Amino acid sequence: MSAIESRSSSGILRIGALILALATAGIHLYLFLIEGFLGSATMLPIYQLLFVGNFLTYTTLAIVLNLPVPSLARYRPVVRALLIAVAVASIISYFYVGVTDTTGDVTKIIEVLLISLLTVDAGVARGMASAAAQLVIGAAAGIVMFLTLLVLGLLP
Repeated sequence: MSAIESRSSSGILRIGALILALATAGIHLYLFLIEGFLGSATMLPIYQLLFVGNFLTYTTLAIVLNLPVPSLARYRPVVRALLIAVAVASIISYFYVGVTDTTGDVTKIIEVLLISLLTVDAGVARGMASAAAQLVIGAAAGIVMFLTLLVLGLLP
């Protein structure tokens, strides 16, 4: 595959990751606004904070990953790993809390697809070793994020 083909394939993968990240961000915003803030107010404030935090994090990282700024290209591996970390922390937290529903299940499927797409994008852009490294670092960071939430008492 030529460099131009590789860049265009990676660009398509990044756009796919953008769509998935914005989809899960939107669901988290929905949960914050409709189920929490504007809803019946039975949602614990910490969950509202976590949902809005996920929305802001997914949105920011997805946009940074896709910005057509050449000087940001060197940071894409870090951004991919951070997106993977947030998705992993979100998935583990969801199953740990144990309040499962269809919306949450769909969100977790989107997040697994996002992790997969980010890993494939890393492989196309930088090779299999880099993709594996970004996946492992992102997953480890996600586990640390989850454990930090647990230790700080932000999860029941």
